Amino acid sequence: MRLKTTKRQIKKNTHPDNLLSVGYCDLQYLLRFEKPFAYSMGVNGWACDYYEIEFDNQTYIISTGYNPIGNRIDYDLAKNFEKIARSYARSKYTTYEKRKKGYDRLLNKFMEEVTK
Repeated sequence: MRLKTTKRQIKKNTHPDNLLSVGYCDLQYLLRFEKPFAYSMGVNGWACDYYEIEFDNQTYIISTGYNPIGNRIDYDLAKNFEKIARSYARSKYTTYEKRKKGYDRLLNKFMEEVTK
């Protein structure tokens, strides 16, 4: 179950460097095994989801949606990682466990690139 929250609350409770944003569906395959913990609404309805990612002993929040908040992730970087994640999703010859491990490794590599 996701919690309804405000962007102000997320900004207040997250270090500015640990709040990352990406557009709607730009990381749909890479975040496939992650569950959003919260969402925000705007005047036009749903604005964004928030994913909590543990990396390098820190907690990062990835905001994704129509109106996300935070430091913008480079579009080309996200696109390249999403392309690899999509190929994992379309592979017919791997088990669920292997796919999950592959996604976890790919997400760690992605976080390494983003946090440089």
